[in-house]
Order: sequence, then structure tokens, then C-alpha cells
Amino acid sequence: MAKLDEIAELLTEEINGFEKSIGRLEKVHESLKNLQLRPDTTEISALLKEYGNNQKTNIEEQQRLMGRILHKVERSIILPSWALKLIWGLLVTVLLVLGFSIYQVSRTSRKEETAFIKGQNSTMELFGTFFDESPEAKELYQEWLEGNGKK
Repeated sequence: MAKLDEIAELLTEEINGFEKSIGRLEKVHESLKNLQLRPDTTEISALLKEYGNNQKTNIEEQQRLMGRILHKVERSIILPSWALKLIWGLLVTVLLVLGFSIYQVSRTSRKEETAFIKGQNSTMELFGTFFDESPEAKELYQEWLEGNGKK
């Protein structure tokens, strides 16, 4: 029986220790209930604000780039750039040829006048040499001139 008494005594001590621990836990629990915890979210708020600002600038940049792309697409032409350059080159060439042709046509009357004077001088020299070589032809020509001049 002595053993049972010892075991009962040990159990009683353990139960008393357990009751004391429960009492302490209840006190701690009550103090934790009354303790008001305020979570510190300043770092999270700062991170979220920075992320929001970054997103805003990214969206603005994308909208600006999209506007530029749309502007270029609206201004674009279906023809490729090499075809446009070829068309401009041909247009310039046609204008140059047309301008040169107009210039040459405007000089035609002067060229005709110069050619007429050269031909007249050449003919006069030729007739002069002919009349110098054959005086009879010269006399016949002067008679002919006098006869046509009276009529």
C-alpha cells in the first residue's frame, strides 16, 4: 500500500502543478485578450504605392507608343518605300526632259534664223564665184533683173 500512497501522492502533486500551469495560462490568455495588436503595414503600403506608380508610368509609356504607332499607320501608304523613290525619280526625270525640250523648242526660231543667214551668205558667195567665173551669166542675170524690175 505504501506504493499506492506514493503514486497517489505523486499524482496529487502532478495535478496541483497542472492546475497551477492552467492558472498561469489563463492569466496569460486574459492579458493577451486585452492586448491590442496593431499590424505595421507601412512597408507594404510603400511597396504597393511604388508598384502602382511603376504600373502607371508603364501604362502611360505604352499609350504614348501606341499613339505613335497609330499615327504612323494612319500616315502610311500601301506602296513600299522603294516604289515611292522610283516614282519620284521618274517624275524628276520626266520634268527635266520636258524642261529641256521646251528650252530647245524655244531656241528653234533662233536656230532657223541663223541657218537662213548662213545659207544666204553661202549662196551669195557661191553666186559671186559663179558670176566671177562666167561674166556672160552675170550679164544675162542683170538683164533679167532689169526686165523683172520694170514689170
